[in-house]
Amino acid sequence: MRAACQRTQDDLNRTDLIFSVEHIDHACAFIEALVHIKGQWAGQPFLLADYQVWIVANLFGFLNADDRLRRFREAFCLLPRKMGKSAFASAIGLYMCFADGEAGAEVYCGATNLAQANEVFRPARLMAQQSPGFIDAFGVEVMAKSIFVEATGQSFAPVIGKTKDGSSPHCAITDELHQAKDDTQVQAFRTGMGARQQPLLLMITTAGFNIAGVCRTEQLAAEGVLRGDVVDDTVFVAIYTIDAGDDWRNFDSWIKANPGLNISVGEKYLRTQLAKAIQSPANAAAMRTKHLNEWIASAAGWLNQNDWANAAAPSLDYQDFEGRPAWIGVDMSTKQDLTAISVVVQTDDGKRAIFPFSFLPQGAIDGGRNATAYASWMSSQELIVTDGNASDFAEIEAQLSKLVEHFDIQMIVFDPWQGENSRQKFAAQGYETSIWQANNRGEWTIAMDDFEADLKNGKLVHPDNAVLNWCAANICAHHRGVTRVPVKPAPNSEQKIDAMVAALMAFAASNIVPAPPSAPPQLIWLD
Repeated sequence: MRAACQRTQDDLNRTDLIFSVEHIDHACAFIEALVHIKGQWAGQPFLLADYQVWIVANLFGFLNADDRLRRFREAFCLLPRKMGKSAFASAIGLYMCFADGEAGAEVYCGATNLAQANEVFRPARLMAQQSPGFIDAFGVEVMAKSIFVEATGQSFAPVIGKTKDGSSPHCAITDELHQAKDDTQVQAFRTGMGARQQPLLLMITTAGFNIAGVCRTEQLAAEGVLRGDVVDDTVFVAIYTIDAGDDWRNFDSWIKANPGLNISVGEKYLRTQLAKAIQSPANAAAMRTKHLNEWIASAAGWLNQNDWANAAAPSLDYQDFEGRPAWIGVDMSTKQDLTAISVVVQTDDGKRAIFPFSFLPQGAIDGGRNATAYASWMSSQELIVTDGNASDFAEIEAQLSKLVEHFDIQMIVFDPWQGENSRQKFAAQGYETSIWQANNRGEWTIAMDDFEADLKNGKLVHPDNAVLNWCAANICAHHRGVTRVPVKPAPNSEQKIDAMVAALMAFAASNIVPAPPSAPPQLIWLD
């Protein structure tokens, strides 16, 4: 948020922008004439908190000096639970629809299902009904599924999925974007707004668990705007979360993520949530995601993501390890999951480096929930996409052949699913191979325990590969007694773990088979 506030401060000094207090007052006065519709403040004026005034001031106060139109056409606002996001978005939607002076204004609140879309529309509907004088002042009709002025064509309605052809949103609100399956609706909103002079796409959400989904993608783009990596003067960004390096157990840092502390949510409630998370690590990930806006790929993630991030070494290149002893894990799939080859190599300073090679058939990408992230990883060459609807084992084996020629291979470990044919081919070439005993919980437990310990102690490094990072964030541990095995967050989850599974197999093999010396020992003759 420091970067966002600094951006506002810097923009106040720009000569190509106008900061219109009149426009801000108009928007704030409208919103504060509405009433709260539930809880202890039901029926009382919707008085804006300081952080909400700041958001409204940015959205409606900054105008382009040349045409006097609003500068921001999009807003990405990451706010945790209990901040009144939906009611705030509802109030902005009502303003955009009925008080912004836009002829035939269309406002949509979008989501993947009706219940979620109604989280914004229902408060807007009740505000319109219960706010004194609203209906008469604007001549609106309030129906079960829309709020509209028939004479002017102004309308506010929920929408599920993609908007109908011909829709021209003046304002589109996506509530809880982290639940979206893909970016279809967001892109439809963007396209539909083309005919409007000063529209607003308001993305307002908490963090979620799918770090390859559209919400995380939009957040990364928004962060790029704040850093200056992306120059886009039309996007407003407000991301409320704790800072990197903050200890989530320290309640003093929680105000950074919870600007409505002691306004919309009480300190006692949040301290109770913190205490529960500390006492029950299984609840910590969900709490941190929903109350601190930390993106933790699963509510029961296995690896400590701070440790994983600290192990990143972007300059690592497997080409620099030619001829070194190496162990390879291969996790095969057929259609929907990744096929992954992970190589473990010892570095000069005694650490172990992981190099991933991930494959996915085109058919698993088209229309999928993670399509946007996959496209990005294809462009960065971190994901290899093969033709067709099923894994191309010939191309995967070709990549494996290149790797075994590049390294001094100690062992290639294949998973039992689809791996036996490939194992036989490489065994016939004289390479040491084995089939991983996937049902042996004891073997998995040893591998996971050792991997976790080495990661924590700084003995593992990786090249900061996006696909491997994703899998490391997704992978969970299924416990039974003292044993555990790696699993997805849910059986049919689209959050993949295959590159990490392959890495675990290679890591386990490197523990079992000692590396030969890189050079023969020198003999010293004594006279």
